[in-house]
Amino acid sequence: MFEISNEIAYANVMVHAKRQTPDNATLGRSSWVHVVSRSSTDKWSPDEGAVLIEMLYRLRQGGHAPDFYVVTPFVIVQDILRSEIFKSGVIEWLGVEEPRDWLSKRVGTVHTVQGREAAIVFFVLGAPMGSQNGARAWAGGRPNLVNVAVTRAQTTIHVIGNRELWKSAGHFTTLDRFLPKSAS
Repeated sequence: MFEISNEIAYANVMVHAKRQTPDNATLGRSSWVHVVSRSSTDKWSPDEGAVLIEMLYRLRQGGHAPDFYVVTPFVIVQDILRSEIFKSGVIEWLGVEEPRDWLSKRVGTVHTVQGREAAIVFFVLGAPMGSQNGARAWAGGRPNLVNVAVTRAQTTIHVIGNRELWKSAGHFTTLDRFLPKSAS
């Protein structure tokens, strides 16, 4: 994650002072989970949402503390993710009295998590259709958006979205070079 941020936002001049932390034992190393969506509503991909929820269930089953953020470039994706995660019941392991409040703090656009960190960040891309080049160009055209998403993760980041469509969208080219494909 350091290398990605260093290249995107600091022209490779940042000094790496922090020791690298271990990968998550349940989900493995940081990766890009390639998802080809069968359908889309605006920028929302039900297939990307299903992959995220499956990964959250794996975290839960692995007994991990729920120390994660779910971020996306788009408000519509944020809103539907909150609803879908709540409906799935996966967050019951949190033991929080107000799950909707917890979701509003932990699931949001990249801009809403600036200044915060969690062990794991899930970066759900959205804009899954070939015709949504403008949305992808907007998201990839700003180094800050990708940089903030990556640097919120203390140990691992899992990018969820159509790699073939996103890998050439501005600063997502750096994510494409640094992140291995996931078998998820």
